Amino acid sequence: MSCHIKSIKKRADFVNLSTKGISSPQKGLVLQSRSNIVESNNKFIRFGVTATKKIGNAVVRNKCKRKLRALAKDILVLYAKENNDYVLIARSTTYDRNMSLLKLDLINALKELKLTK
Repeated sequence: MSCHIKSIKKRADFVNLSTKGISSPQKGLVLQSRSNIVESNNKFIRFGVTATKKIGNAVVRNKCKRKLRALAKDILVLYAKENNDYVLIARSTTYDRNMSLLKLDLINALKELKLTK
């Protein structure tokens, strides 16, 4: 009954999520989500991470994305509903925010969107 985690790679999937999905802004991140219709019995979660140039230079953006990727792999498997797509968007506060606070931000966003198991 394990849930597989995959990453979203195509730009079309990111755009689809931002236009047709739901979102929850938090202090350290923004969570976007959308149901992913699956024909098979496989349970999986797809996630993507993004950081715009407003956040800072490449070093800052990459650090933020690494933090959000690690966070997603830890938290989404435990708390998120299967067969959904999730995108975590870095905010200007993500770089300096403690990982434990980012963890709470993500859990609160999942609860706010009613996407917890």
